[in-house]
Amino acid sequence: MAVHTGFSALPPQAVVVALVMAGVVALAAVKLLWGMALWTQTPQHRVGERWGDEHVEVVEWTGETGYVRAGGEMWRARSRDALAVGDRVKVARMNGLVLDVRKERER
Repeated sequence: MAVHTGFSALPPQAVVVALVMAGVVALAAVKLLWGMALWTQTPQHRVGERWGDEHVEVVEWTGETGYVRAGGEMWRARSRDALAVGDRVKVARMNGLVLDVRKERER
């Protein structure tokens, strides 16, 4: 009488199910670890409250709207202040994909 050990003692369908489940678990573990690694990286785009301490430059302006260069990218912007190309301004807040900017007040 022979003693069977390991996968050879299981029916072939059970072996297939076990291998598929092991693959799914391995894939989920890799995806989880990859997501955790990406979570710790600093974002490339400066959005949100991080704008406050950085000056941005007016690139194109007409009336109350135009474009500014911020964080190495071109952004649509608006302001109630009279602005001209080359002015250095501060970002007051971000409204969707539009930056609300203001002239830096002289002290």
